[in-house]
Amino acid sequence: MSPEAADAVVADAVVVEAMGVPVGIPVTGSTAERLRRQWSRALTERDAATVVDLDGLDPGDAVAHDYAVTSRVTLAALDATAGQRINLHAGAVADDEGRALALVGASGSGKTTAVHRLARRLGYLSDETTSIDERLVVHPHAKPLSVIDDPDVPLVKQSLSPDDLDLVRPPATSYLHRLVLLHRGDGETGLVPLAPAHAIAEMVAQTSSLVQLQHPMLRLADTIDACGGVWGLHYDEFEHWIDALVDLLDTEGQPPLPRLHHPGTDTVEAAAGAWSRAPWRDAVEYDDELVLMVGSRVHVLAGLGIVLWLALETPCTLDELVEEVRELWGEHPDAVTLVTGALELMADEGMLRPPG
Repeated sequence: MSPEAADAVVADAVVVEAMGVPVGIPVTGSTAERLRRQWSRALTERDAATVVDLDGLDPGDAVAHDYAVTSRVTLAALDATAGQRINLHAGAVADDEGRALALVGASGSGKTTAVHRLARRLGYLSDETTSIDERLVVHPHAKPLSVIDDPDVPLVKQSLSPDDLDLVRPPATSYLHRLVLLHRGDGETGLVPLAPAHAIAEMVAQTSSLVQLQHPMLRLADTIDACGGVWGLHYDEFEHWIDALVDLLDTEGQPPLPRLHHPGTDTVEAAAGAWSRAPWRDAVEYDDELVLMVGSRVHVLAGLGIVLWLALETPCTLDELVEEVRELWGEHPDAVTLVTGALELMADEGMLRPPG
């Protein structure tokens, strides 16, 4: 929003700190007082850097209005930090030492419930958006939590301040220490370490503006290594896993796996009659898997897919690629068919360009 628009915020409007961004909410009177209560942990005296647009909201429906305000504040902060941070759809809590645990998950995975429970023992940072800078600092988003206040009306969720819910306050500065991907409703298998390539692919779907970062796959890989890997939590009842998640902060991390970085390019070499790579955004290669970002889509390659993509560092004909596969894996009666099928599939997915 323009500086002129920011200056237009009335003097008694609400200004909140969202992921380190002072966001103005142009409300007055009883609505302002209600929102100040809900955003009690995030109120700031700083001048608004951006102001949310409340057009179209019905101030007479407080529940819907306040939920929409929270969403617009979050989007404003995400817009302001795009291209600078890893912004995850994740809740986060931190211990007294500033070690933060992020719980990553899609809508419906139980992030708010999980944070609500954990923040009775660890400091509340956010229940839905975790913003991480290059130093792994987690910038708090101490928004109201949307919770069922009346069990007799389960479809109506109230926006409640973390103070109203008596959630623990976090330390002044927190650093991302552990990453967990939430999977609710598919069995109580508990915390399981995840292969980094598949963790990256799953995390990409729970990010905002990732493609605006320089080397986004490398940035995620570096973050995973710094956090001692990624765990998946498969659960039905979150209460069963609170102790395990708190203990995870003290659990020894997973050792980083060797990897190579393949920076993306907008231009690729082509040759008549040869297959070539399509332009790609970024790629990280592990021992037996490669995670590849083409445009905004991410693919995890293994086996024949890796062999072909790496071989196409320079354009190759079908015969050359078949020979490359035979040298690695030996003779196979269906080698030509298998290589051709893999190439066509990768071309259909936008990873390769066919001859011509």
